[in-house]
Amino acid sequence: MEKISFCINTSVNEINHIKLLFSSFEKNLASKEHEFIVFIDSDNQGTFEWLLTQKEIFPNLKILKNNLPICYGYSRNINEMFEQASNNIVSFLQSDMVVCKNYDLEILKGLEPGMMLCSTRIEPPLHPSGPEKITHDFGLDPTKFNLDSFTKFAEENKQDKFSVYFFAPFTMHKKEWLSIGGQNTLFRRSREDSDMLIRMVLNGTKISQTWRALAYHFTCTSSRGPAWFDKQNIKAQQRLKIQQEADQYELCRFTILWGAFKHGDLTDTGFKKQVYYNIAANIKNIKDINKFYNFEMFFDEVYVEDKNIINQTQAIYDHQHKTANHLLNITDEVWEEYKYMYNKLNAKDRIKNYFKHFIKEEKDIIVEFDLETVDYSYINSFLIHLQQIIDETEELGEFEYGPFKFTINKKINVADSRKIITNPKVKEEHLYTIH
Repeated sequence: MEKISFCINTSVNEINHIKLLFSSFEKNLASKEHEFIVFIDSDNQGTFEWLLTQKEIFPNLKILKNNLPICYGYSRNINEMFEQASNNIVSFLQSDMVVCKNYDLEILKGLEPGMMLCSTRIEPPLHPSGPEKITHDFGLDPTKFNLDSFTKFAEENKQDKFSVYFFAPFTMHKKEWLSIGGQNTLFRRSREDSDMLIRMVLNGTKISQTWRALAYHFTCTSSRGPAWFDKQNIKAQQRLKIQQEADQYELCRFTILWGAFKHGDLTDTGFKKQVYYNIAANIKNIKDINKFYNFEMFFDEVYVEDKNIINQTQAIYDHQHKTANHLLNITDEVWEEYKYMYNKLNAKDRIKNYFKHFIKEEKDIIVEFDLETVDYSYINSFLIHLQQIIDETEELGEFEYGPFKFTINKKINVADSRKIITNPKVKEEHLYTIH
């Protein structure tokens, strides 16, 4: 059997999930000779010490331990695990998952070169049911989970079919991951997977889902907390509210990168490659910086008459990190020391002085409008569809839509140029330890 590098990231309050996941590895994998890489981003329950005891069962267990007062975060720690993987095939699992019998054999049967193979989730009824998953309640407490019942249920529900959908857990050849630069550390709380999916598809990677490799998923324990679903738990609901705020900030960053949010563009034949056009905006009469922020994210470049707008927008970008830092218990002082580890938005790269830089004839596409004459309804009715509208517009020239004036000088799809990202390198003294 070809060896797989299974990669799992974990943080605080997750030891019982990790114990259950490893119990399913021990009981249900066809081989224990695979490589198991666990990235402990933070630890308050002795997860590291417990994992050391598992080395007797799993001889190729590798523990990556973050010793910093700041979490690496999902997007960075999965990149680190895949970099450390010794095998050609890498498989990512979240800590709150449980694998079916012969999980390793099933993914190896379905995986092809140039493919990202997603396993099928079995989930409790916390989210709406859908055609991409199996809804069945095996409980929400890992300490009360019946592994034998789950294993029997999974065997009875395996199907010899493939479909097209994307979510974790997923498996692929390591070179596919490295070829796009991995996940983007710009995203600290969510949306990193959707961004990665778009870039994978641009890179020509086939996305497939097998219905023979099944995994139970407790859902959202890492991002929302282990008790996020409990409406009576006031502390959990407060955390959930903050996470929802962080999700909105991530959505804004995603919009800046891709023009609007998409979890891939799924068609009957598979995921369609993303299109992206460089659209410049000349925004006039800016009186409300928060309103400006809500509109500027839909454009690749923004030209303003008052250069103070640049610094004011940067202050908004910087403030957004406070929500993630609150969830991760990161102080302002710690963030200042370690924020270099992440990609961040730079207002100067996007927003420029109109009088010094704006030459209309040099821009591919220009949108001009007076901010005071535009209301927020245009965001959902128009701006989130702007990239698609440009893609479907065949003629060049000048156009108008309500308060917006368009000039399309040329249409060049530059999406391919955005598929590879570069993340900052971590200083040697800030690297995790390997055990």
